[in-house]
Parts: sequence; structure tokens; C-alpha cells
Amino acid sequence: MPEQNTVDAASEAANGAVTNGAAGGDAMNNAADIIAQSGGGDTWYSLGSLLDKGGPIVAILLVLSIISAAIILLKIFQFWSAGLSKRSFVEPALDKIEAGDLAGSLDVLKKQKTPLARAMAAGVRAKMRGDLRDEDVASEIVRVGTMEIGALQRYLRWLEVIGNISPLLGLLGTVIGMINAFQSLEEAGTQVDPALLSGGIWVALLTTAVGLIVALPAITALNLLEGKIDQVRLSMRDASARVIAALHARQGPVQSKAAQ
Repeated sequence: MPEQNTVDAASEAANGAVTNGAAGGDAMNNAADIIAQSGGGDTWYSLGSLLDKGGPIVAILLVLSIISAAIILLKIFQFWSAGLSKRSFVEPALDKIEAGDLAGSLDVLKKQKTPLARAMAAGVRAKMRGDLRDEDVASEIVRVGTMEIGALQRYLRWLEVIGNISPLLGLLGTVIGMINAFQSLEEAGTQVDPALLSGGIWVALLTTAVGLIVALPAITALNLLEGKIDQVRLSMRDASARVIAALHARQGPVQSKAAQ
């Protein structure tokens, strides 16, 4: 009976689908239970998981990361607003010094807000106050330039400290975590669960990872900012020498006329 066989085959297929569906539903339920038991599927780098697993060491590192980020943003704004890359005013100012127009040179420099312009302006003011020696003018430029460099270096020491101690704090947290993991392993006695040891180890290594993550941006920013400050320092040395040379060029014609 072909029709009866067809009905039986359809019935068996339907029963198999229902059975497979039930098995699939059980598998999904089991997976959901496993995820729920493992902490809701939170990844290790989520903030809640970091604070829960890492403890006070991670909390300290997070505070240091906030301080580091604040300093980096502050220095970027300071360097940008100071216009450290501006050099267009140097040649006009030197030309006016060579022409004997110290007041005009000072007006050019006063319009600029860069540390280099303030250092050069200090040398011009020193020369305008009296017939000073070249060493005195250079000393005044160095004095003001040193103060400007000091302002640029402010708070950079914090970045250096954070970059140095963050990996050490992470390592300290790892050592403490390993100690706790092996203590738990010892308390378990003969009924050792490998998951107990592996779980303790990855939690211990978590603090080292956080320490490195905090240290890397701090050290990178510190080196880049110090490199920019070194460029400003070299520009000030060059400007000091060129101002002295321009003052000599200004005095040359005067001395020759006096000789005549």
C-alpha cells in the first residue's frame, strides 16, 4: 500500500524533527546555563570584571591611567596653544635687529606667544636697557628660555613615574594572585581541580596585563613630548646665537663711522 507507506514515512520524519528540536533546545539551554555560571559572558577587559578579578591593584592602576590620560591631554593642548612649530617670525625680527630697529624687532616678537619668541624678546629688551655685553644678552635669553622649557616640562615627571611603576604594580598583583592560587590548590588536598589552578593563574596575570596597558601610552607620550621639547631647546640655542650675530651686524656700521 503505497499511500500507507508514505504516511508512515512522513510520521517518522516528523517525530525525528521533534526529537532533534528537543535535543537542540536542551543543548541551547545547557549553553545558557554554562554562560550564566561563568559570570554572564563578561570579557576579562570589561570594567566590572577588571575590578572584581584584579582587586585593589587594578583599581590603583585604573586611577593612574586616568591621571596619565589627563596629563597627556593637558600637554597636547599646551603645546598646541603655544605654537611650538612657528618659526616665521624669526627672520623678520632678526632683520630689524640688523637694521638697528630694536623696538620694531620687539614689536614683532611681542605678537607671538611661543617660548622661542619670548626668549628672543628677553634678549632684545636686555640690549635696549643698556650697552650690555654679548654674554649678558645671551645669559638673559638662556634665563628666560630655561623658564619656558621648565613650563613645558611640567607634569612630565608624573608620566615617567606612571610608566615606571605601572608594570611593577602589575607584577606585584600577579605574584599575590599566584600565591592565592597555590594556597587554594593546597587547601584542595588530593581533590585537585585543574580549573582551580588555571583560573587562579589567569586572574593573577590580569594585573600584569593592565599594568602594561597603563604604562605603554604614558611612556610613548613622554618620549614624544620630550622630543618636542628638545627641538624647542635647540631652536632657542640657535636663536640666541643669531640674535648676538645680528647685534654685531648692527654695531658694525656705527663703529666704522666712529672710526672715520
